[in-house]
Amino acid sequence: MKTNIFSQKTALVMLSTLVATLMISISCSSDSEDQIPTPPAPDACEGSTASLANDIMPILQQNCAVSGCHVSGTGRQNFTVKATVIQFANQIRTNTQSGVMPPATSGKSLTAAEKELISCWVSNGAKDN
Repeated sequence: MKTNIFSQKTALVMLSTLVATLMISISCSSDSEDQIPTPPAPDACEGSTASLANDIMPILQQNCAVSGCHVSGTGRQNFTVKATVIQFANQIRTNTQSGVMPPATSGKSLTAAEKELISCWVSNGAKDN
């Protein structure tokens, strides 16, 4: 009887160890951290005159604030509202720089110049200008 209980405990410990090892190896194999690009060097944004009204909002309106995406009524941040764009500026920069947004399935994409404008606008304080 004692041997049977010991065997069950041993099996449980071995199974727990195996599950823990698998979880650790899976969680550590993600490449997502490697895919997040570094923002442009500070001097890359020196002299940038990226404007929310003239540069950023038109990019977002063409690629993000479209039907079914970042507009009112979708449950997502509404990027037709300047205050929301400013509030989520860092997230917008991260997602556009990494290529997560706009998603490939949307048929939309940002140019390198548009990504740099967004990044510089955020680096320069994400002002309502």
